[in-house]
Amino acid sequence: MDPIYTLSMDVHQSWLVRPHESQHDLDNIHLATLSPRDAARGVEALFRLDYLVVEGHSRETTTQSPPRGVQLQLATIGEKAQPIADTLIVANLGYFQFKAKPGVYRLEIREGRGREIFALDSAGGAGWDSPSVAEAGADVALAGFDGITLYPRFSRNPGKEKSDVLDAADPEEEQSGSIVDKVSQYVFRNMCYRLLALTLL
Repeated sequence: MDPIYTLSMDVHQSWLVRPHESQHDLDNIHLATLSPRDAARGVEALFRLDYLVVEGHSRETTTQSPPRGVQLQLATIGEKAQPIADTLIVANLGYFQFKAKPGVYRLEIREGRGREIFALDSAGGAGWDSPSVAEAGADVALAGFDGITLYPRFSRNPGKEKSDVLDAADPEEEQSGSIVDKVSQYVFRNMCYRLLALTLL
C-alpha cells in the first residue's frame, strides 16, 4: 500500500502560517496518483504568513490570581482607534492570545463587565515588573517576527472586591434580586389563594 504524505511548514511558534497556493491537497498527498509531469516536478505549494501571535499571562496585583473571564482587546492608536483583535483571559495561568500584524497597538479591557470590575495597571511589555499605565501607557509594539509575550497586571475597582466577571450579577445585586423574587412570589401566592377562595364561594 502506497503511503500518504502531509506537507506543512516547521516555523516559529509565534507564526500563523497557512497554505496560499497549491494544486494538491496538502493533507493527503498520494504520490502514486500524480501524473508523470507532477511526479517529475514534485509537489509545490506557496505558504503565507498571515499573523503573528501576541500572547501573555495576567494576574491581579493584590491576590496574584488570574482575572479569569476578562475580555481584552488590541486597538489601533490615533483619532480613529479601532479594535483589531479580542480575546478572553482563561483561568490557567491567566493565559490569553491575540493574532496581529506588525505594528503598535493599545492593550485595553474590552467594554463590558470586565471593565466594570477591573482596571489595567500595566500592559506588561517588560515582564511582571513593567511600569504602570500611568508611567508608560498601555501601548504594545509588535516590531519583530518573534511575536511578543505580555505580563499585564490588573486591579479591582472600588466596591468590586468580591465580584466575579463570569457571574451574571454582583453578590449585592444577586442578594437584592433574591429578596425581590421572594416578595413577588409571596404576593403572587396570596393572590392565587384569594382567587381560589372566591371561586369556592
